Amino acid sequence: MVQKRLARIINQKCHFKCEDCEKTKLAKMYEYRNISFVRGFTPHHYKQLCGDCIYKKVYGTKFYKKKKKEGALDGKVQHL
Repeated sequence: MVQKRLARIINQKCHFKCEDCEKTKLAKMYEYRNISFVRGFTPHHYKQLCGDCIYKKVYGTKFYKKKKKEGALDGKVQHL
């Protein structure tokens, strides 16, 4: 079974604590699941991520602000 990386928006605006940076935010909440390359290993499934953290995980740290400004992950469920 091939597992795909999943990055999707959960709520448009809510109050939550980000699992990655551990800051309390009033913003869009995202969900992220990474690809599993090793059979039998399931990577961590992040259920509450802020915008900065999700874009850093998906696009890397160099150009994530450009993609965030474009709103590349906002909208429907995207399989990357």
